[in-house]
Amino acid sequence: MQITRLLRLTLKPLMVFLVSIPFIVLVMALETAPEFEPQPYLSASELGEIERILLESAPESMSRVSQQQVRLDVGQLNLMLRYGLQLLQLTPRSAGQIALEDSQVSTNLSISLSGPLSPFCINVEAQHRNESGQIVLQRLALGNLVLPKQLLDFVINRFIVNLDTGNTGYADLQQLFSSIEQANISKEALSFKVPWQPELMARISSEAQQLFISDADRNRIIFYYDTITDVVSTVPVDLRAVSLNTFLVPLFRAARDASEVSGDPVSENRAVLQALAVYVNDENIGQLIGTDAASTVTAANFIEVRLQRRQDLAQHVMSIAAISASAGASLAQLLSTTKEAYDARYRSGFSFSDLTANSVGVAMADFATRDPESALKFQRRMIALEAESEYMPAVGNNRDGLTEVDFSEQYTDRNSDEYRLRLEQIQELIYQQSLFQNFNQNQSLGQ
Repeated sequence: MQITRLLRLTLKPLMVFLVSIPFIVLVMALETAPEFEPQPYLSASELGEIERILLESAPESMSRVSQQQVRLDVGQLNLMLRYGLQLLQLTPRSAGQIALEDSQVSTNLSISLSGPLSPFCINVEAQHRNESGQIVLQRLALGNLVLPKQLLDFVINRFIVNLDTGNTGYADLQQLFSSIEQANISKEALSFKVPWQPELMARISSEAQQLFISDADRNRIIFYYDTITDVVSTVPVDLRAVSLNTFLVPLFRAARDASEVSGDPVSENRAVLQALAVYVNDENIGQLIGTDAASTVTAANFIEVRLQRRQDLAQHVMSIAAISASAGASLAQLLSTTKEAYDARYRSGFSFSDLTANSVGVAMADFATRDPESALKFQRRMIALEAESEYMPAVGNNRDGLTEVDFSEQYTDRNSDEYRLRLEQIQELIYQQSLFQNFNQNQSLGQ
């Protein structure tokens, strides 16, 4: 009995300490003042700079293997950090800063907490160093809590070990990161070389899409893809192409009926846009829902889908609508304008008609997924569609195929007042179409 009592007295402080560890860690991590004040959303000129960074980093040909040299100075790194926080919807609650030294990158974040911990924040500091051409995490601190290097290495190694290394997504990312060469960190810039491998990048893009699709959304996409198959079966076999409206009306009729059961018209509309984008672009449904789920789906016979008698316009509208509904209007608009700038430099030229179609896609997704009330209203209007002109302005008079030189002569650059005015005119024209009447836009093209 005496020994048992002695053990209890000895172990009691230890047990109290162990139970208190999470609380101690939390107290050490929390702080009352952020190290960095929240910054505003990116301006049009700052978004234009991000577009330029993406364009300069892109390969000349997306379909050929090449070696890309990427160089980002400290200003560009901080701009990308701000945009990342904005995309993750952490702005304006969070802010950060990246600093460069010889062979070292320091990243500091201030994350304001909500809920019961709203007066507090967590200041995160991470330091990466260049070791034999590889950028390695050396230090991580949460507030006043600095993780020991041994513990940090142990956690990282255990995380890697516990990942399913047979998973294709993990293996592809590992292949991408391991292929980075000649990483260099100086006080002026972070630079590195990365091979552009089209098949690898396509797989990573597909896996990234699948990562954010829940089982419920996957089932919805399959349902609407099957609905597309049913619509295709009613099209006369001698027809070479059909209007986009051929699919929009029955799909959103199905979405309205499904919404009455699920009570989630936003998710139903998003799934319609995703499924139709796959079909219109003649893509494999497995790229979106995964090969296992796709094995249970019968591939729909493909028929060309057009808008104003142009296949590319239908593809632009649906592709950007799906991206906007899934990842947000900001990213969709950035990809839209960057793609046109890329075309001006390397391909068929800058196209305002394509840009108009992209903006229609963003507007559709905004209307379709903003909130349940808006989603139901969008369904009712889509079911009543009679003509493409109800949502797509005529683009026959738009000047297409501008080379980069021609674009510069006419608009200087994509930050100029002339170009911004042209975008505003396109946006105003779209919101004059009957589908968007009395719908309050919350995004304008390029904002």
